[in-house]
Amino acid sequence: MNDWWEIFFDQDYLRIWRQVFTDEVNAKQAAELWSLLDLYPGCRVLDAPCGWGRLSRRLAILGASVLGVDQSQTLLSEAGAQRGELPVERLRYLRHDLRKTLPQTGFDVACNIFTSFGYGTQEEDVAMFRTLHGALRPGGRLLVETNHRDMFCAFISRGAKASMRLPDGTLFFDDPDFDAISGVVSLNWYWSGPNGSGEKHAKWRCYTPTQIVGLLESAGLRFVGAYKGLSKTPYNGNGPEAGGRLALVAVREN
Repeated sequence: MNDWWEIFFDQDYLRIWRQVFTDEVNAKQAAELWSLLDLYPGCRVLDAPCGWGRLSRRLAILGASVLGVDQSQTLLSEAGAQRGELPVERLRYLRHDLRKTLPQTGFDVACNIFTSFGYGTQEEDVAMFRTLHGALRPGGRLLVETNHRDMFCAFISRGAKASMRLPDGTLFFDDPDFDAISGVVSLNWYWSGPNGSGEKHAKWRCYTPTQIVGLLESAGLRFVGAYKGLSKTPYNGNGPEAGGRLALVAVREN
């Protein structure tokens, strides 16, 4: 797969997904993260990648000291514009390629949210998790929240298509194509509405939960738990959506 993601996360991406992840949704997810990971005021949190800072800012408001990292200057510029009056010791942003070692270390928690890996080779995914491992203090934890192959296969087996009407009236539609041998999904996004129409195409490597645990272990992390989304409900692979979205928690032991 090529590096499509270097230009994918642009103003169109921001306009679409800011309408999905409203302030209310972001506040709820940040509160869920706070509870699931037993965070506390003053803890050091790495949000990587952070996108437009939708959770970085909320976690900082709750009292954490947060570093948000992303490769998209478009998203980081929006994050900076929305930081409000939070001081730099509570919230900072950094542009960085997560396949490369971060200069900052000693974090209590690292968060990888909203299916933020699988954009390149398996080796590149392991490299990113190694970066997050290296940024944690011994005993620090990594949380990965993601879509996964079991959930995706359950979805497409019903012949379902992802579509939604955004608050501004835009109709958004995704018509994915899944290669079951390579495990790569071709995402085909289309939208049309009062603010214009367009399309985006991307490649995503779709892993099973077992394979994701293997990636974390290859990066030197020890798997400790799996949950349904960002809740404290243990993940269960049964049901029509094969358990729904998945959150995995792993720890750096040394």
